Amino acid sequence: MRKRSSVASGSLWGLLVVLGATGALAQGSQVPAATVPRQEDAPSRVIPPLHTFYRVGVAARANPTGLFTNLTFQVRYRLYESESPLLKDNYIGLGPVAFVSPALVRGGLGVEFQPLPVLQLSASYEGIGWFGNFNYLQSFPGPNADASDRRLAELGGVGGSNYVSNGTLFTLAALVQFKVGPVAVRSNPRLFNFNMKLRDGDRVFYEPVLDVVAPNGGWVATNDADLLYLAGRLSVGVRYTATGSFYQPEHYPAGETDLGLNPTIHRVGPIISYTFYDEPDRLFNAPSVVLISQWFLSHRYRTGAEVSQAIPWFALGFQFKGIP
Repeated sequence: MRKRSSVASGSLWGLLVVLGATGALAQGSQVPAATVPRQEDAPSRVIPPLHTFYRVGVAARANPTGLFTNLTFQVRYRLYESESPLLKDNYIGLGPVAFVSPALVRGGLGVEFQPLPVLQLSASYEGIGWFGNFNYLQSFPGPNADASDRRLAELGGVGGSNYVSNGTLFTLAALVQFKVGPVAVRSNPRLFNFNMKLRDGDRVFYEPVLDVVAPNGGWVATNDADLLYLAGRLSVGVRYTATGSFYQPEHYPAGETDLGLNPTIHRVGPIISYTFYDEPDRLFNAPSVVLISQWFLSHRYRTGAEVSQAIPWFALGFQFKGIP
């Protein structure tokens, strides 16, 4: 697969998983932890090797605006016993995942494999339903089409070209995280493959969660990389995000080629999170607030062509998890 051109990330207008999002952080409909592994209080009850687990993330985002809710429920099995903080949080988990916003809903099955706290691998397969509102779903004959916020609003006007549709999403993701003293590093790459029922003649569509023109039947890649300083329950640092679409010749109309209009999107800016407590055996655990503000270094529309580069991508999220 050859990377022809890219577009990319950021959309906030549902409820998102920002701690990683849905973010500003999201692995498909799976939400990576808001914080890197840290020392936890001793559990007050014994957690059996086979147990259930849930995770919920909500977020709001601007430039573009959005609101998202991300839900995960799993049956988990602990792979091995260890008292070491570097080894004890290990598992394989399987269960339903869901993602809800005012414009679309996703749901399906996800699997996570965490052999060590520093590494998590996951995959999910979901059905997607678009409601046909908020100027979505919008599709186009090829990647060179104008998919700016202004153009989407024009196309979605009275009697507009947005429409109800459905399809599937296959996601592959990884989460690598480690810390030395109070300094932590985290990387969360994800690959998305969309297969939507588009209008006849259309080969791409605007995907508002990632803020990209996505190739139908093709791949979109994104990665959030964090450098954090951990001060107890507070984490502060910098996040760098890159997102791009992989267009193939079949995604262009006959006689049309890549014009270089869709550069890979790059954003960078501060990230701050606060976890109120982290006691792994609790039903309602690790409630965390995350604030992210990033400026676009590269984007087809958000570095001056339509939106001033001085206006940041902004996300505010809340997540929690627990063991019932």
